[in-house]
Amino acid sequence: MKVVHLVLSNSFAGIEQHVNELLININNVDTILICNESIAKKFDSRISTIKIKNIGRRSFFGKYKLKKLLNNIAPDIVHTHGSKTTSIVKSINKNAYKHIATVHGIKKDIKVYESADFVIGVSENAVSRINTNKKVITNWWQPNLKKIESSKKEFALAVGRLEKVKGFDLLISAWKNIKTNLVIIGSGQEKESLTKLIEKFNLSNKIKIIGEIESDELNNYYNKASVLIISSINEGGPRVALEALFLKIPVLSTNVGHMNQIFPDEFLAEKNNLASLTKLLEEYVDNIDLLKQDAIFKYIEDEFSVSEKAMQTVSVYEDVLQS
Repeated sequence: MKVVHLVLSNSFAGIEQHVNELLININNVDTILICNESIAKKFDSRISTIKIKNIGRRSFFGKYKLKKLLNNIAPDIVHTHGSKTTSIVKSINKNAYKHIATVHGIKKDIKVYESADFVIGVSENAVSRINTNKKVITNWWQPNLKKIESSKKEFALAVGRLEKVKGFDLLISAWKNIKTNLVIIGSGQEKESLTKLIEKFNLSNKIKIIGEIESDELNNYYNKASVLIISSINEGGPRVALEALFLKIPVLSTNVGHMNQIFPDEFLAEKNNLASLTKLLEEYVDNIDLLKQDAIFKYIEDEFSVSEKAMQTVSVYEDVLQS
């Protein structure tokens, strides 16, 4: 079985990390990665990689060259990640190979995914409106995480892009009556407005925003965190919740992605609802011993490993080729 994965991004972020870890852990399949030349060096050297210049959805010449490349490779399956690559393969595939597409988040425009032979979603919410053969294969905890038992818990932690969809404005607004310090890690266009919001509520002594950091350094912050908070309005995963739970860090979250498949309602707030988020955080953040999540820690370690998800992905490949 020969499977080509197609990633055409200008930056190495969540989707690219997902593909990198997946390909390292897929066994007994001939996998080839085609990616934009600007990010090729970021992928693991063990992955068979072909670099190409980034192409747009409407680039006739770029799509022609990609079609020729795929014809030369002659894959059984082309696995696209995100709507751009899915759209491009839709336009060039004339039943030369099976097309599988992964949806990594909540999308407004889902039509392009319905052109694929099969769709994988990282959560039920990501694929619920897509009308084609599909399966949920969730994200996993980062395989290089190191468990370090630490009794020194210094702050609550939130991690993600500083964008509206992450709900950090709601998180800051909900922090007024909480004593525990909060560290937000991430970069993005909302940083200035979030900083002003912190100042507006006189929370500069309790809330700190730190820019994007490397995964090794993030591990140090995890080890000092008493709780991880997900305040998102929409999410495909979220993966950081899985990482925290694998490290035995309690999590409080809005009801996004696959969080309602992991947590009972008592640990979830309504998304985009300040009153609901405030109630949840005020109940638990300063009383962290009330968060009994040991059974969830074990469940995440067993069921959300990259090796388990790689096997589920290969199973999809086999089923699609037999259909």
